[in-house]
Amino acid sequence: MGTIERCKVVVIGTGAGGAPAAARLAETWGEGVVLLEAGPHMHASDFTQVEREMMPRLYAGSGTQATEDGSIALLQASCVGGTTVVNDALCLRPPPELEERWRALGAELSLSALAPYVAKVEQELGVEQIPRSMINRANYLVGLGAARLGWKGERMHHNAPGCPECGLRHLGCAYDSKRSMNLSYVPRAVKAGARLKPMTRAELLVPRAGGWRVQCGELEIEAEHVVLAAGVVQTPMLLLRSGIPAGQGLQMHLQTLAWGDFAEPVDGFNGIPMAYGVLEFSDVYGNTGPGFMIEGVSTQALSFSVQPQAQGALHEEILRRYRYLAGAVMLLRSTTRGSVQLGPGGRPRIEFELQARDYEQILNFYQRAVEMFMAADAGRVLLSHRETHFVTQPPTDLRLGPGWTYLYTAHPFGGACRGGPTVDGVGRVRGQRNLWVLDASAFPEAPGVNPQIIICSLALEGAERLLAGAE
Repeated sequence: MGTIERCKVVVIGTGAGGAPAAARLAETWGEGVVLLEAGPHMHASDFTQVEREMMPRLYAGSGTQATEDGSIALLQASCVGGTTVVNDALCLRPPPELEERWRALGAELSLSALAPYVAKVEQELGVEQIPRSMINRANYLVGLGAARLGWKGERMHHNAPGCPECGLRHLGCAYDSKRSMNLSYVPRAVKAGARLKPMTRAELLVPRAGGWRVQCGELEIEAEHVVLAAGVVQTPMLLLRSGIPAGQGLQMHLQTLAWGDFAEPVDGFNGIPMAYGVLEFSDVYGNTGPGFMIEGVSTQALSFSVQPQAQGALHEEILRRYRYLAGAVMLLRSTTRGSVQLGPGGRPRIEFELQARDYEQILNFYQRAVEMFMAADAGRVLLSHRETHFVTQPPTDLRLGPGWTYLYTAHPFGGACRGGPTVDGVGRVRGQRNLWVLDASAFPEAPGVNPQIIICSLALEGAERLLAGAE
């Protein structure tokens, strides 16, 4: 017989949804809060800054998680702090357009009511605009090209005050300067009494009198309330394993890359990877573009080596130009909707067949990226495409389809959407008692901006609702 523990609430997941929710709940219920994490609890001394070591240790599926057809990689972390440990620390406020869009989909959202939580999160995470002195050459060249074309852009905000500018945010911060959840809300929850249990995977939710039993291998936890915040793949998976319909409405910020090739070294691997954003083509914050942001990006050598879709001598040529390349990444608010399903052996089966409009905007991004880098005096532009690589003019006839361009997402959404069949307008699972979804799984639509602040703020608001209903 396994061990049985009892508590007031189990929070499953320690990322941008679970950690703030656990911190707020622990302020009221103290040691009555149990915080579960399937991955390890890592510290600054564990982050070796070596990609081949850290990618398998930090990322879900050792960095190989992808859609069923392999055409889109899903980059999510599996450790205390969740994906905030490996993100680029960008912090954008909820766009005003979100309220009307989400309400039309059945979600209850008041940005005026959410504003105090946004302010609390920004204060807790030490959010600041990235200083001009921290803009590396790669991001500067993105801004230069955009400015010469008259495009709207700005320096980004981040939650890494005192950043040493090592360029390795995607491998965990070895300097404790990025205030990810493992350095902010998780310690706050533990200080208030919450019991943190890393390397503890929730496998099944079983309803019982007065609440739930959460099965975690040999450990079983009995609780009055359960908060699901295990991430956009694992939250729907846990619901499905527990016999609760879920997994529909998957959306993404689709991401792909282009690089300007310059005559002088750029060395974008030094400094803050993402520091400048082009808003000209977004459809938020009052912009009326087609729905994508362009963000300056620089990647380390191992990550970069898999992104250009080239082989043989061409791949070697591209790698030899590594120091001379400045990168830009598309952040497209996809219109495609997919699903997370239980696959063979219980593994996630992620279906996401891109619709024509999303392919049109991928081409649109490549065209704009070429214009931008050529305006910044690049000699040519490298596209992440299997057939077309270096260009000097915006492409018009790129072959697009599964596998023709490198696509990934660090921002999946949905699978248990607010206002949908699984979850009500504020995050309660329909037909279930005391069961909440407070992570990006509950987003009914991709927000169009880096979502860290939005997820944290909605989680705090959701925790307040849970507490009010439990009184």
